[in-house]
Amino acid sequence: MAITLLDMLLNAGLINRGQFEEALQNRVLYGGKIGTSLIELGYISEEELARFLGKKLGVPYVDPDQLLNIPQDIIDLLPRELALKYGAIPLSLDKKRLSLVMADPADLQNIDEIGFITGYTIRPLITPEVRLIQALGIYYQTPVDFRYQQIIDHIEKQKAEIIEHLEEVEELPPPEEVLEEVEIVEERWTERISRFAPSKISMELSRAESREEIADLVIGDLADRFERAALFMIRGETAIGWKGVFLRKPLTTLHDLRIPLAEPSVLKTVADGSGLYLGPLTDTPMNRKLLEGVGDGRPGTVIIAPLVISGRIVAILYADGWDDLGEKVPELQKLLAKAALAFEALICREKILML
Repeated sequence: MAITLLDMLLNAGLINRGQFEEALQNRVLYGGKIGTSLIELGYISEEELARFLGKKLGVPYVDPDQLLNIPQDIIDLLPRELALKYGAIPLSLDKKRLSLVMADPADLQNIDEIGFITGYTIRPLITPEVRLIQALGIYYQTPVDFRYQQIIDHIEKQKAEIIEHLEEVEELPPPEEVLEEVEIVEERWTERISRFAPSKISMELSRAESREEIADLVIGDLADRFERAALFMIRGETAIGWKGVFLRKPLTTLHDLRIPLAEPSVLKTVADGSGLYLGPLTDTPMNRKLLEGVGDGRPGTVIIAPLVISGRIVAILYADGWDDLGEKVPELQKLLAKAALAFEALICREKILML
């Protein structure tokens, strides 16, 4: 989510979690794309956003100088009504291949429709939403919303200050040294960003329509990473077996499992402390009962983690098997965070229907 670009920016260290939340809220309240909110709030630059958008979608980005200086004969290739309907601006034509600048090149339906209407093969390019709106205003005489004009003015002011500062610098390194340094930075940036891509589980959780579907998605994802995995619902002072998997097969005995949280067990430890547990199981009656319910055996190390929604533990996850369980902790925590958000989304939908 709305999910992938922000993950990329977070992992690259360009924004923090608080800025992430503020940008999401800003987008919901004032509209537009998430990138516009990030620029508006001053958390990333226009160029940083453009580079990340291009990398995320796998299409080239167009810089403002090129976007705002397109010859009129090229602009005339796309009728005004189509440009405004699809939010697209023609940049160049090579035989029958029309390069179109768009805010959302991932919208394949729009691309297909434009190609069918115009008779051209479409090559999508990307630019930040705020620059596309500016360009539409220039070429097709559309009004630019006050909010977007403020952002544009701010960007231009920043650029002017940078140019002024550079002109004041007495001695600059030779151009070839600057180019070499930029290439090194670009290479490192590409290597870092290439590790991040949209995950299937994120998309599926964002569309989940029931608690059972969320649980099935979580267990299905864990089945490929652990020998055993199980979810326990917390009801009062009892952990109740919900869904589980052992060697990729459903744990049919889990539904009858009840672990009282009043007695010592690893589930009680996590329920009391609200934190993740990684380590061996101590030999207690309830831990033995837990192992019997998840397929028996004696694992050397287990992971027990809470699923927290609105500050309350509603479920506990158990997982064991295979080596290097400690290395799996960050991804496991991320999965639980996504599951918690999926549950909160269901709650919000119910509230909307009941108001």
